[in-house]
Amino acid sequence: MSLTTGRLALILATALLAVATLGCQGGSDSEPADDTTRPISDDELAGMALDLAEFGADHADFQAESENGLRTLDQAVQGDFDPDDERADLQRFDWTSAYEQFYTNPQGAQAASGVYGVGSTVNLFETAQGAEGYFEDSKDELTTQVGESSGTATIVDITKFDADVADGAAGAVVQTDVKTEQGSNVPLWMSAVMFRHGRVVAVVGAYTFEEPQLQDSLRALALHLDQNISSTLGTGAAAR
Repeated sequence: MSLTTGRLALILATALLAVATLGCQGGSDSEPADDTTRPISDDELAGMALDLAEFGADHADFQAESENGLRTLDQAVQGDFDPDDERADLQRFDWTSAYEQFYTNPQGAQAASGVYGVGSTVNLFETAQGAEGYFEDSKDELTTQVGESSGTATIVDITKFDADVADGAAGAVVQTDVKTEQGSNVPLWMSAVMFRHGRVVAVVGAYTFEEPQLQDSLRALALHLDQNISSTLGTGAAAR
């Protein structure tokens, strides 16, 4: 039994967008000055995303997805369980662009076992208020996701875990059933931490064919991603 990389790439997108429904939870008690008020270039946005090496040696042989890079609005909503609603939300909250960087393990996909992919997405909004509004709106949609299907994927369960990053963060494990070409169902889990840093909304996640225990590592990766954002904007302790 095998799952094609293209088919799983769609599941990565749908699972990632499902996590956006968690809204804003946790976050630091301190409120540093917003370093995202200045203009942010496409190159800077790209510089915030995690490189493969930042995920650790266990994933050194993973391959970069061919569609990595800056996302248009059409690309950002592609694969969502309700693309029209997601498009309306992004437009309403003045989303401007995003950069995605994903790495996948073809051997894991063929065997339908272990870790399939790791990656991060950095979304940019016109204002911090827009980014926060997107969080709040997404939080209201949380209960509508479980049981929904799109293409070959169905969300079976979403469980939350605590995270403490930047201006607010949430962790989640999304269990998705994927129908194979042979007609059987294969479980796929996506574990992720989503957080807001000013007018940037970022997500870091890992995708596995086995029930994961990745909360601690994802919290650490999210903190590292947040540091990348600060360093790229010139406010971190050291440049990358």
